[in-house]
Amino acid sequence: MGLDQQATELISPETALDTIAAFYSRLLGLLDRGAMPSDFEALGAEIRALRPDLAERFDVDMALAIRLRENVEHKLKRERELIALNETARDLSAVRDTDQVLQAIIRRARQLVGSDIAYLSAAPDERSPFHVRATEGVVSEAFASIIVPRDVGICGSVVRTRRPWQSSLYRSDQSFHHDPGIDTAILAEGVVSILGIPLELEAHIIGVLFVADRYERAYNPQEISVLQSLGTFAALAIENARLLEEAQRALNMAREANVALRAKADDIESAAVAHERLTELIVRGGSIEDLRNRVAKLLGGDAVILDERQIAMAGALPSSMPEHGLASAIRESVRLGRSVQFEPAPFQTVTVAAVTSGSVRLGALVFSRSKPMSSSEIRTLERAALVTGIVLLSMERVAEATYRNVADIVSALLRGTSDPFRPEGSSALPVGVSLSWPVTILLVSCKDGFAAHLPQAVRAAASGRHVIGAAFNGDLAVVTPGDDWTGLARRIATALEDSGRQPYNIVVSQSVSDASAAAAEYRSLRRGLALLRNLGQSGRIVPEKTLSLYALLFDGQGEEAARAFIKDTIGPLLDHDRRRKAQLASTLYAYFETGRSLQRAADALGIHVNTMRQRLDSIGTLCPDWAEPNRGLELHMALRLLRLSETLPS
Repeated sequence: MGLDQQATELISPETALDTIAAFYSRLLGLLDRGAMPSDFEALGAEIRALRPDLAERFDVDMALAIRLRENVEHKLKRERELIALNETARDLSAVRDTDQVLQAIIRRARQLVGSDIAYLSAAPDERSPFHVRATEGVVSEAFASIIVPRDVGICGSVVRTRRPWQSSLYRSDQSFHHDPGIDTAILAEGVVSILGIPLELEAHIIGVLFVADRYERAYNPQEISVLQSLGTFAALAIENARLLEEAQRALNMAREANVALRAKADDIESAAVAHERLTELIVRGGSIEDLRNRVAKLLGGDAVILDERQIAMAGALPSSMPEHGLASAIRESVRLGRSVQFEPAPFQTVTVAAVTSGSVRLGALVFSRSKPMSSSEIRTLERAALVTGIVLLSMERVAEATYRNVADIVSALLRGTSDPFRPEGSSALPVGVSLSWPVTILLVSCKDGFAAHLPQAVRAAASGRHVIGAAFNGDLAVVTPGDDWTGLARRIATALEDSGRQPYNIVVSQSVSDASAAAAEYRSLRRGLALLRNLGQSGRIVPEKTLSLYALLFDGQGEEAARAFIKDTIGPLLDHDRRRKAQLASTLYAYFETGRSLQRAADALGIHVNTMRQRLDSIGTLCPDWAEPNRGLELHMALRLLRLSETLPS
């Protein structure tokens, strides 16, 4: 309805009652639609102009109507505040995501006070600076990264006074300490007025709730009050988040502890099972191969047991296993006293556990598979290495007992004191060994001699189904039936070389038919070894009969007697041959060996008879008395000794 029409209604010839009714009708209409204060002022001015006589009365009623409007507006605003607080409480009770709750709080704070910006800063503890946790109405992304020390800006004032703090002109307000970096970020948002509400919990300021506007403004007590209520909820939300985080952390720790306890229980159970199975294996006297199979089955991979020379006693090493890497891992395991892992190839993990007894290395347990071993599996492998050491020591004790028995048998045989192969004495032989007359004796010597404890490789080579061997008088005596001794001698030689027991010599007896002949043959073998040493020989395997004549001649004359005899007898010939690259010594040897026949000697050497005569003349110049019978015998013997030392099989 326009003002002209309203004026017409007021000045129409109606009664005063109608005029008043029309006025109040319009006033109620303004109240009903919640008109602005300016609309009420316009209606009052219009009434005063048309009915001056009623102006005073109408002014009183108009003021009452305006108060009614303000009361209604206040109640509506209060209702909105209560609804916001109720929704915030509901958000907290629903245990929503903390960041979502804080975002909802600042959104409601901005709406309730009608501000341009709202944000919340919080600190993790009483000494830490404040970090922006949530923003609303902010344009700049850098604003969310503001970090405010506890003694700077509005935050500092709120913390110091523990009360709300506001500034209507932020840039020029000197009531708080300004920081250039913080001012730049805040003023970049165009902030003019700002209000900070403390977030207090148990006498601690844990954060500040801010509202800000881009124009000059003062915040009234009612707005501050509702923001304080929201601040209380925000403090509760932050505290709930902290408590929830602590509870979650405690729950995770409890869960991890439970998992660890369960894993520990599983480890103990698996270790107990492994220990039980390994112990059962020891009790029933399982072999090295049984132990290897048990370890491979328990751990799900390939197991190999090596001796102290890194030779497989049970199982076989993979072809991809590098020898240097394995040797290094074994040395490291011995040094550390625990297992060592390395990867010789992609997708292959090898774990090595040294098997030791005190400072003595007995061997190693090598386990390989595609995936790494867990800590409990490693402990099981190390326990298996201990069991392996027990088994090896047990085997060694049995072997030592057997060896002592064999040593007694060999000693009795070579001394000729008893017949170990007679029917009533055969029970003294080790289990599984069968020997009977005639036998062949191999006597082995080396530079350092043989003690009671033979190297494992040598002991293994000198034993078998039809072989016994033991140290005797510093040498190794090996007894085997028949005369098929070549392969046995080669095995012993190889074992000596692998064990580093060089130089060595082996002299082999003729067939021995009884105990009395064995003692005599042993003495001949000792003389043969002495002769080889006299001749400076090593690495030789020689039948005793080849040496018997010369060994008997030089027996007891010292280690240099044979070589001194050769030098004194045919030294001039040998020196001449070396200087002139001649063959006088071999010519004289052929002459003696063919019964002093020029023709047969020349044929043996592949030369003409005249050449043979010329060579003999040269020999006569160097050895004038070579043709005399006694001198010729000495020369012949010296040449045979020389020939023997040069042609002995090695």
